[in-house]
Amino acid sequence: MLAISTVCLLGWGYYDELSQFADSYLLTAEYDFMRWLVDHLVSTQPKVLIKIAELTGVYGLLIETAAIGLWLGMTWAEPLFILLVAALIPLEVFEVWHQPSPTKVLFFAINVFIVVFLTRRWVSELKTDQETAIARS
Repeated sequence: MLAISTVCLLGWGYYDELSQFADSYLLTAEYDFMRWLVDHLVSTQPKVLIKIAELTGVYGLLIETAAIGLWLGMTWAEPLFILLVAALIPLEVFEVWHQPSPTKVLFFAINVFIVVFLTRRWVSELKTDQETAIARS
């Protein structure tokens, strides 16, 4: 997401610099991804690039906030993290539906599994906390 956000903010005006960076510093797989990303974003309108940069940046900040909240043991962090992971499922359904591939199906299944697992765990913890509170009173 950081790569997408950065490239979108820089726009097509820095295509040569980004290509030189990819040639100099990135591994082959990362180079191929960066080349694909730059090639596709060069033909994209600047307003769309700015919107993509804003959305990926906000999503990244929310993920970071949830991660820090989880690390600090905040009660709001787990449902936020579940919501953020689940928010990508509609996009993955769209991808699997329109351009199916074994890899996309696998990642979709993993993401659904993670959301279900985390949701069940969170609900179980809520029930345990409620039962403990009732037992104390």
